[in-house]
Formats: sequence, structure tokens, C-alpha cells
Amino acid sequence: MQRKNIKVMIAAAYVVMVVVAGLVSGLTSPSGWTALTALALLPAGAMLTMWHDPTPTMSEAIQQARR
Repeated sequence: MQRKNIKVMIAAAYVVMVVVAGLVSGLTSPSGWTALTALALLPAGAMLTMWHDPTPTMSEAIQQARR
């Protein structure tokens, strides 16, 4: 599985967990849902933009150059 897919799956799982927590807690006000949306989307978006792939090792770089 590619790292990009793993990052997206982790972010989606986090968003789903926060939404489920909001549903279980019984949120009814629009301001509560707005805060919950911010709590769900901002950290997930930050994770997707700031989580970089590791630098390739020397052997990986050599194999990639030979291809």
C-alpha cells in the first residue's frame, strides 16, 4: 500500500471518529457542529500537508536511478 493512501485513510478514520463522537454526545446546536467540523478537518488537513515521505536510502536511490 502506498504511503499517500495510508495518510488519507488515517485522516479519514480520524474525521469519522470525531463525527461519531459528536453524534454520540448528542450535539444539536449549529455552533457545536461548526466547532466539531473544525476539530475534525483542521488537524486532518494539517497532517496531510505536513507529513512528508522519508528520504530514500542510498540503495533505493541507486535502484531508482537504474530503472
